[in-house]
Amino acid sequence: MASCSGHRQESSQDTIIAIDTTTSTDTTTTLPKDSVTAKADTLPDPPERLDHVPQDVISLFEQEGHRDEYMSGVIAEIAKSSPSYARRLVSSPHSRFIVVDKGRMKVILYNRYGHEIVSYGMACARNYGTKRGKADCRTPEGFFSVQGIYDSTDWLFTDDNGRTSKKKGQFGPRFIRLSIPTTTQIGIHGTCAPGSIGGRVSHGCIRLTNKNIIQLVKLVKPGMPVIVIPGKRDREVNLQEGNDIVSFTTSSKYAIPDEERRQILASIEPDSIESETKETIEVPTDSIISQPADTTAIPSEPTAE
Repeated sequence: MASCSGHRQESSQDTIIAIDTTTSTDTTTTLPKDSVTAKADTLPDPPERLDHVPQDVISLFEQEGHRDEYMSGVIAEIAKSSPSYARRLVSSPHSRFIVVDKGRMKVILYNRYGHEIVSYGMACARNYGTKRGKADCRTPEGFFSVQGIYDSTDWLFTDDNGRTSKKKGQFGPRFIRLSIPTTTQIGIHGTCAPGSIGGRVSHGCIRLTNKNIIQLVKLVKPGMPVIVIPGKRDREVNLQEGNDIVSFTTSSKYAIPDEERRQILASIEPDSIESETKETIEVPTDSIISQPADTTAIPSEPTAE
């Protein structure tokens, strides 16, 4: 199935991408034989680093004039494990942020105060632990941001052996590329194999159903914070390798009221991308992701990073 990384190959019409997920043109709901099904990581949650929200973070909540809203959302929970993550979220110019929870196998969109707007089932990398190098089949963990949003409808997939599939649509209709210091390969995208959702099946990218990626991109802006947190098995691998990655508990208890959610989702245009423009995308020479020269993108906003 489609993936999210590859080397640049010139083409007059089609984009060819060697990627960070398993190649497959099967659109059935059967998971690949070598995949790991992980509908949810039901092992115990990590212990909290602190049993209280640090006072300097509470002071930030108060300075914003929304102490109660922040304290009742997931940002207060995040502050117990990583005060720096919490401070970055409060200081962000964006009104929303994303958490990719590899334990619950969810992509969760939150409002500014850390209240869940909507969550989606996902698939991620087949191997546990944070990404350490090219082709290690891991999803990176940490605090990142949205680099850009692209129309990936006609992107083609090239595997690690240089074989290019002629089948379009393996990345689904949209690709949210993440800005990660160590790789340009990773993103959140759709899939031509919806049955893979819920599994540890990719080479590194995060997959949603095509319906859900279309909805998500209408609520996302370039520069928006994206936090990827490990599940328990990921944490065990990380600690064995000397990586102490921030983790915290996400929960539906932080969700906004149903009526508010319905109003937000009802306000989305069904078949368009917000502020859509056409522009040429310059890809760094060391990038192994490419896209058509005429690419759908949403203009960037200023970011706190």
